[in-house]
Amino acid sequence: MGLFKQFKDMKNVVAAAPGMVAQAQQTSAAAQAYAAQQAAYGMQGYGAANAYGAPVATGIAADDPRLAPIAGVDLTMYARISKAASQEGLNVDGLILKAQSFGVPAEAWNEAATGWPTRMRGDTQLAVHYGNLFGQV
Repeated sequence: MGLFKQFKDMKNVVAAAPGMVAQAQQTSAAAQAYAAQQAAYGMQGYGAANAYGAPVATGIAADDPRLAPIAGVDLTMYARISKAASQEGLNVDGLILKAQSFGVPAEAWNEAATGWPTRMRGDTQLAVHYGNLFGQV
């Protein structure tokens, strides 16, 4: 790959990263709010609670196809990197570096950061599962 192509690809990733971080934060907030709502109404299928008192979903099996990694990034890793980005107030470059520090190449992170929110959209159970992971990592 040529040097100019690499610069162009990095520029595209850098330009997209703030939106990805914001989207991850919104997804996390929505999942945590939903989990709190479910706890308030005593919804079944939730046993333990995480550090925030939100119920931990017990209804998604580890082999559920919804948990299949996106570009090699599983949901736990996505939550870990997203949480680090939000807690550390990382800028675009910092987000890419954080993903890389976890062994996730920039292109894989870009794909996962787009794919996970898309997969969670409309799937409340998966979004709650992500919110619980986000609270635990």
